This record gives sequence, structure tokens and C-alpha cells, in this order.
Amino acid sequence: MKLATLSPYGIGVVTPDGSGVVPVQSRPMAEVLEHWEGLHRQLASLLQTRTPVPIDSVRLGPPVPHPSKIWAAAGNYRRGSGDLSQGAGRGAARTTDPDELLHEIFLKPPSALVGPGAKVIIPEKADTIFPELELCVVMGRRCKDLKLDEVWDAVFGYTIILDMTARGYGSGSLVATRNVRKGFDTFAPTGPWIVTRDEIANPEALQMKLWVNGELRQSAKTDGMINGITRLVSYLSSVTEFLPGDLIATGNPDAPEFQQKIQPGNELKAEIEGIGSMTLTVAAAA
Repeated sequence: MKLATLSPYGIGVVTPDGSGVVPVQSRPMAEVLEHWEGLHRQLASLLQTRTPVPIDSVRLGPPVPHPSKIWAAAGNYRRGSGDLSQGAGRGAARTTDPDELLHEIFLKPPSALVGPGAKVIIPEKADTIFPELELCVVMGRRCKDLKLDEVWDAVFGYTIILDMTARGYGSGSLVATRNVRKGFDTFAPTGPWIVTRDEIANPEALQMKLWVNGELRQSAKTDGMINGITRLVSYLSSVTEFLPGDLIATGNPDAPEFQQKIQPGNELKAEIEGIGSMTLTVAAAA
């Protein structure tokens, strides 16, 4: 099933082809995830009993507007090539130990979230902004200290996230931390909706693509991840308790030298196989 948040309130059940949505005046998405066992049959039946409205007639918000946290993996693709057609990402091959990579995971503030069709705002004094395309895991229940074989039961589904980054932000020799460079408002576009876990047989074999003004800028497959979903979720569950709707960005395939900065007026289109696509525009701070 595909579930969307309709801005400014409510959720929607999206048709399988993504062209329509059945609006539901309901509780927030995080509460729907928390009570999924009692709600999913009722929500699924709406596609048979109600007439969907066109998806472009509603405004989509971030699928989970208020997660308690957004974890984000750093450097989590094998890379090893400069070729856009190579699925493991571009850049020097990663030699960092996978366990050490887990310790580089960082947090993005939930206030950075925006949904499809929103504007990504370039902050003042930050003119080198990179969009980093990533598969995003949506957690479905409260859980802590998960073993590897317990992870999938705690995952609700998947969406797309762009880990926007103000590369080199800072003055003089002082360069901002990851949390600051990646934490500005609008720096976590997500969408267009959540696809439930049962609809994606293998989330670690999905094609991801990002276009800027129609030019393909990123192309990779999620099988290029170094630490897969089970390791990421299991490790992070040992750090903090997950709550329904918490998000995990699983890593960006390309090293910075293969990325190009965006400009006001640019249009971004992010797509992941099995999930869908979303577009955003870029604007300068007012």
C-alpha cells in the first residue's frame, strides 16, 4: 500500500499507479503506523469503495511530518568508479571498516522536513548546496535493541529522501559539523509517499536516479550499500529507542567531487524504483 500525508492535515491512500489518492480525515501518520494492525484492512478497502481524486489535485506533505528523529548514514556506498552507470556510486572505493562507518551516522532535525513540490531554500552565506539522493527507511513500531533477524518486523516501509548538504559551510577555518551543514530548514525533502514493506521484495536492489533540470546527476542501486538496512536499524536501535514514523536515510552513493551545486530556479526530480518520484524547486533565502 502507498500512504501519503495530505497537507495541511490528514492522510491519503494512493492508487497502485500513483495517479490518484483517496483522502482520509484521520489521525497523523505516526499514529496510523502505531495502530497499523487495526487500520490497514480498513484503509486498503477505501481504494475499492471510494473514488480517488487526481494526485495532482492535492498537496502532499512529507510522509511523516513529525518523526521523533531522522538518522542518516554517511559514506555508506562502496563506490570505486567515476562512471554514472556503475551502481555502487562514484568516487574512490571505500576502505573504512563497516563497523566504523556505523559510528559516523548523524542526526538531521525533523524541522528540516519538506514534502514533494516544496522549495529547497539556499541559506544565506551558503552557496555550495548539494542534493544527495537516498533510500529512506520508515520505522513502524516502538522498539529497542533489535537483533538482525528482528529488524524487518519493525520496518514499516520506505520513502525517498534528499539529504541536502551545505558543503564547506562555515567561515574561515571553521567548517560546520555534519549536523549543521545538513540541518537547515528544507534540507530533508521526503516523499512522495510511504510504500509499505510488503510491496518491495528487496529494498537493497532498487535503482535510484536524480535529475537537475532534466539532466541525470545521480544513478545508483541500493545494492551498493556497505551496511545494509538490517545492520543500520539493529545498530541504531542499540543507541536510541525507535518510535513509529522515525526515519533512517541509508546513505548517498556519490562522493562530493562528483556532485554539482544547485542554483536558485533549478528543478530537482528524485526517483527510486518501486516507490515513485518527486519534484522540488530551488530558491534563494528571502
